Amino acid sequence: MITTSSILLEVRDLVCGYGKLEVLHRISLQVRENEIVSLIGHNGAGKTTLLRAVFGLQKVNSGSVLFMGEDITNTPSSKNVLSGISYVPQSNNIFSGFSVLENLKLATHVLGKKTDPAELYERIEDVYRLFPILRERGNQYAGKLSGGQKQMLAIGMALMHRPKLLLLDEPSIGLAPVLFEQVLDSIVEVNKKFGTSVILVEQNVKKALNVSQCAFVLKLGKVQSSFNTANAELDNLWAMF
Repeated sequence: MITTSSILLEVRDLVCGYGKLEVLHRISLQVRENEIVSLIGHNGAGKTTLLRAVFGLQKVNSGSVLFMGEDITNTPSSKNVLSGISYVPQSNNIFSGFSVLENLKLATHVLGKKTDPAELYERIEDVYRLFPILRERGNQYAGKLSGGQKQMLAIGMALMHRPKLLLLDEPSIGLAPVLFEQVLDSIVEVNKKFGTSVILVEQNVKKALNVSQCAFVLKLGKVQSSFNTANAELDNLWAMF
C-alpha cells in the first residue's frame, strides 16, 4: 500500500442486504489513490454486495460510503459515474446489437455531455492499445464476440469514462488463462498510466494478490482481516482458497 497517498474511498460501518436478509455487517475499509485492492473470500462472503453498495446499486441500511471526502451513500449509480466511479459486473453490460466501436462511443453518453471528437478518439485508442483484439473486431457486432472479448469490451467501456475508481467483479469468469493474464496486465497498466484505483473481486486469489497492493478478506459479511500484499505470507493465504 502506498501510505503517502490520500484516501479515495472510505466505507464506514456499512450494513446492507436483501429484504430482511442482512449480508454486510458493519464493514469498514479504505482505498487509497493509485492503489489496486483485492476483495477475497468464499462465495457468499458479500464481495459483490459491497461493490454494488459502493456504486449505488444496493441500498445501504446504515453506515456510509465516502468518495473523495464526499458522502455518496445511496447516491444513484448514474451520478457516481459522473463523480468518477465505474463498475464492471460479472454479467458484462454490452450492447450486443452494436459494433465494438459503437459500444465504446455509447459508453461516453452516460457522462451527460458530448465528448470532444479528439478526446473521444484518444480514449478509444487507449482502449485499443490495452486490448488490441478489440481494434481488430471494431466493426463486428459485440454479440458475436467470444466471452473473453466481451469481458474486455465491458472493461473498455468502463475505461471510456476515465474513472478515478474502477470496480471489477470477477473479470476471470469465462476467460481462458491466457486471456485473463491479458486482462490483469491491462488493469495494472490502467492503474499505472492513469492513476486509476481498482477494487478487484476475484476467485483466482493468487493472481489477484500478485497485482494488488492491499487486500481485504471477507467472511460472512465481515472484514476478517486486511494486509499489505508486499509483506504478507501469501503462500499460507492461498492455501485457504
